[in-house]
Amino acid sequence: MGEVTWFSWICSGAVNPSRRVGGPGLQVVGPVPSPGGSWEAPRRFVGRRALPTALVVIAAVLVSCLAAVAEPVEAPPPFLSPELKVQDDPTLLLRRAWADTEWNHFKDDREDLKLELGGLWSWRVSERQEWAVQLKLPVAGHVAGEAEGDADALGLGDIEVGTGTAFRLGHAWRTGGGLELRTPSATDDVLGDNVWRLKPFWAVAWDATGWLTLTPRVEYNDSFAEESGVLPQEYLEMYLPATFGLSRGWSVSTRYETKVDLERNDEWTHSAKLVLAKQLERLPLSFAVSLKKSFDGGDKQFQLNFTTTYFFRTTKRETLGVR
Repeated sequence: MGEVTWFSWICSGAVNPSRRVGGPGLQVVGPVPSPGGSWEAPRRFVGRRALPTALVVIAAVLVSCLAAVAEPVEAPPPFLSPELKVQDDPTLLLRRAWADTEWNHFKDDREDLKLELGGLWSWRVSERQEWAVQLKLPVAGHVAGEAEGDADALGLGDIEVGTGTAFRLGHAWRTGGGLELRTPSATDDVLGDNVWRLKPFWAVAWDATGWLTLTPRVEYNDSFAEESGVLPQEYLEMYLPATFGLSRGWSVSTRYETKVDLERNDEWTHSAKLVLAKQLERLPLSFAVSLKKSFDGGDKQFQLNFTTTYFFRTTKRETLGVR
């Protein structure tokens, strides 16, 4: 008999008996305490903050359940496919479209929400090179916090366009880069950066093994026109992600990020990001949930994302990342 995964365990409902505790105002479902034991519900639960988290957790659990039911019990050896690498690898120019939901929570209880619809289309230039164009269309929302004068807002965010190229250097090495333009297209000042900003970037990818890829990347951001009286922006960002392939089409990525603000006396900030991704075997779809946390305090407490990606697969076209 094959190994029973925790996904199958969740879906089968093989848990301890549970019951509802609480009155009409609050009902909590949980395990029945053993004789002589005790159980206490969490004392603090803020519905508005918990709703986005609950939606992401429910989506992740549903994907896990579907994967556990649909796939065979015997797991194949770990393998990191290009469709799983692409979450953190700009040297893989796979044709795709995505929807990314982002939730940012700040210390003063304000929240920034964004639904980004994006697409990338690429062409083969030569045996070792590809070219691509990219478009990002965001719908943004702002939930007012405790600051005086802060107000809710909803509308279009800052549209981004970009182009880039990638080269295969060898069997396990790739490199690529490009240029992105961020436009001040937000319908409300609080929904965008109010700047015209260019972002050149470059990355190198190394497939260390069949289940591990390292993709260091450098990005330089510089605004050349500002609106609504905002200050100029100029900063350098460096990323060091490591993506690990797991069995059954799963992967986990860890990413260290550092930012040097050249407009604020070269101030350094540091953060980390954790990504869990799942690629479906029979459908050209992948799902990813990520959590980002700063090491330097600041106003932002955390950032949570859930991304669904559709890939335009074709047997006639081989991407640089597939051999």
